[in-house]
Amino acid sequence: MHVVHDIPGRLRLRVPPGVPTEALHATVPTLPGIRSCTWSPRTRSVLVLYDPGHTTRDAIVEHIAQTSGLDVPPAAQTTHAEEPGPTLALGVRQLFGEMDQRVQRATRGVVGLGGLLPAALTAWALTEVVRGRAAPLAWSSALWYAHGLFRDYQVPSRD
Repeated sequence: MHVVHDIPGRLRLRVPPGVPTEALHATVPTLPGIRSCTWSPRTRSVLVLYDPGHTTRDAIVEHIAQTSGLDVPPAAQTTHAEEPGPTLALGVRQLFGEMDQRVQRATRGVVGLGGLLPAALTAWALTEVVRGRAAPLAWSSALWYAHGLFRDYQVPSRD
């Protein structure tokens, strides 16, 4: 089981395939402070809305783990964000990380997204210059600048 999203009063947990989920519908709403419990078979996740004054995230996670026979996820797997900025940066990193893996699989490791994106933007810029449609500071330049700022200041180093 993995904590996908956690803010006070709202908790989303992803349940691995093969785990019986019928008990979730019956037992989770019986906990004190639970407002609603919704199971999504498409994402294999359970969304629990609760009153933080009556129960805690840890109590809900432990109850769901015991009910479904799973291990309680370690605290390192949960992400707590006080502000939306770190959560947004994490989401963007995960999205582009997945895209990078797909590009590397498609090219059999020859190039990743970090090499493909600059090459594509350079090729596009050259075709614009050749066609005579180059203009000062197009949106693509701003996008390239934003990419550099995000890469330099948000992505942790590999050291």
